[in-house]
Amino acid sequence: MLAYQAQDCAATLAEGIGAYYGAHPFLKRGAALSAEAQEFFRCHDAVHVVYGCDTSLPHEAIVKLSSFFGTTEGFGVMRGYRLYESLDIYRELRAADILHTIALAPVLVPRTLWRCARQTRRWPWAAFDAFMDVPLRDIRADFGIRVAA
Repeated sequence: MLAYQAQDCAATLAEGIGAYYGAHPFLKRGAALSAEAQEFFRCHDAVHVVYGCDTSLPHEAIVKLSSFFGTTEGFGVMRGYRLYESLDIYRELRAADILHTIALAPVLVPRTLWRCARQTRRWPWAAFDAFMDVPLRDIRADFGIRVAA
């Protein structure tokens, strides 16, 4: 477990995103992506950090649900999941990981929806630059966000 995944993490959002990228160097970023995909994954990766998620498929499901129900973008997030860069990621998924996540869904889905419903306000999907120097524990307290762990 990385430090940013702890509910009371004192690291700033910027530090958490740095740790997330450092722990997952295989993530496509920068020139490897279209401009639209760069913006989508910038926002998507921030959700990973704010909600305390890694890149496992169950946590990806939590990020997707939290993006829909816990951020200001709501179902508009679907535009990013339809990009060819996102579709390339789906093609690489292993059947065992998909089956494992499906088995976890009866717990994972309602728990995530419940946590999103209990947030005091929605996380700003794209307009989060003002929070980059704010400790994650303060962001989570302010928005009523419970980490995935």
